[in-house]
Amino acid sequence: MSLTNSEISLLLKLFTAHMVSDYFLQFSSWSKDKEINKIRSKKLYLHILITFLAALLFSGSFWAALFIGVTHYLIDLGKIYLKMNRFVLFIIDQALHTLILLITWLLLIDGWHWLKESTIWLVDTPQTWILVFAYGVITFPLSVVINIFTDRWRSQLDPDRQESLQKAGLWIGVFERVLILTFILTNQFSAMGFLIATKAILRFKDTETKQMEYVLIGTLMSITPTILLGILAHYLIISL
Repeated sequence: MSLTNSEISLLLKLFTAHMVSDYFLQFSSWSKDKEINKIRSKKLYLHILITFLAALLFSGSFWAALFIGVTHYLIDLGKIYLKMNRFVLFIIDQALHTLILLITWLLLIDGWHWLKESTIWLVDTPQTWILVFAYGVITFPLSVVINIFTDRWRSQLDPDRQESLQKAGLWIGVFERVLILTFILTNQFSAMGFLIATKAILRFKDTETKQMEYVLIGTLMSITPTILLGILAHYLIISL
């Protein structure tokens, strides 16, 4: 069972409605007002009204728009009262909104059978697990290996020259490897070369030999396994 163009368009319309109401038509002053006045905030209810109208306009369904509006209100209300890391809260908030949009879309197109078939196909397809394994390995597992491998040289660096943002190197490495693996799997080798060259320009301004060598070792330890794994994953995907 495949999706029709109109069904795909409906899903995109729902996400567009969310983008318009949650970002373009919700201002920073509204968010501050919701944090201060919480459930009594007039901006909260104005935002929900805009959310409802955007969903109605893009979906053409009153009941779908009502469902999205009510659930959006409950999610935003929970977000206002929860006390936790701002980034984590944002991810949870958007994940819940996305889930609601997907459920709404499936209800509108009666797509539960399609969802079941697609899920079974994804789970039973070896290419799926090749991608899951490849992307999984290059994130935090490889970061642990790099950290252990480079530990012998870290103590030799000048402490006064090691100032950096907390865990910035970890996240730079993770995103770098995700991009490199993606470029390899999509045959975008020129983009991969541009990424590596850009990092080299930014990171090798340091004239201190030990610091430069340490960065170079860490970079090669990050890039080399990712490239090799990417080539292997690409070969397996097209071969199976």
